Amino acid sequence: MARPWDDSRFEERFRTLIAGGSFNEEPGYYPRYKSRYKDLLERYAALAPSEPQDVLDIGGGQFALMCKALWNDRAHAADIGGPHLDYLRSQGVETTQWNLCGEATPFTDRFDFIFFSEVIEHLPIPGHIVLERIKAALKPGGTLICSTPNLYRLRNIVYMATGRRIFDHFRMPTNTGLGHVLEYSEEHLIWQLQTAGFQNPSVTFVQMHHSPNNPVFRAMYYLGSPLFLVPRLRDNLVAIVKRT
Repeated sequence: MARPWDDSRFEERFRTLIAGGSFNEEPGYYPRYKSRYKDLLERYAALAPSEPQDVLDIGGGQFALMCKALWNDRAHAADIGGPHLDYLRSQGVETTQWNLCGEATPFTDRFDFIFFSEVIEHLPIPGHIVLERIKAALKPGGTLICSTPNLYRLRNIVYMATGRRIFDHFRMPTNTGLGHVLEYSEEHLIWQLQTAGFQNPSVTFVQMHHSPNNPVFRAMYYLGSPLFLVPRLRDNLVAIVKRT
C-alpha cells in the first residue's frame, strides 16, 4: 500500500529541517531545488509500504532526514565526510563516511531503498563500478532511486553553442568533492545500470522546475521552457530499479 502524501507536511519539514538545516550548499540552494526533493520523495511514497523502511541516502543526507521526519523510516546517510554529518546525527539519522570512488561498500543486504540523487555525475570512475557497490547494499528486492542531470538538457546545448565549459576537469578525487565531471544520456545510464547487474532498467526524462541562480540563465530558462515538452531536452534523468 502506497504511503499518503501531504504537501503541507512536506513544505513544513523541508523549510525547517532542510532549508533551515546545516548542510554543505549555500543557503539559497535548497529552496531553489526543492522541486527535486519533492519529486523523488513523492515517487518513494508511491513505492514504499506503509511500515517503516531501512533507507540509505548516498550524498548530502537530505532524503534520509526527510524520510525519517515524514514517515519515521530507519534512516542512514553516507557521504565522503563533512560537518553536515554531525547535524544529521543530531536529528537521529545514522551516518557512515564512504568514499564511493575508493572503497567497497560498507553495507551488505542492508537497505530496502537507496537514494542516489545528483551524485553519479561527480564521480570520475565508471558508473557501473559504483552502482555495483550500491546494489550490494540493497536487500534482495530492494529499490534504488537514482537521479542525475541529462547530458542533452537544454542548458548544456546552450553552453556548448556559446563555448562555455560544461564539465569540471576530469581528475582523480581527493577527500573533497568534485564538480560535474561527466553527465549521462538515457542510453548511457541504462548501460551502466545493466552492467552493474540491474535487470531491465528504465530511465525517465523529468523536468524538475527550478529558478537558475544566474539571472541571464534564469531568463533563458523561462523563455525556453516550452522546449521542455520535448523529453530529450529536459533537465533530469530518473531511474528506479530493483535488485533481484
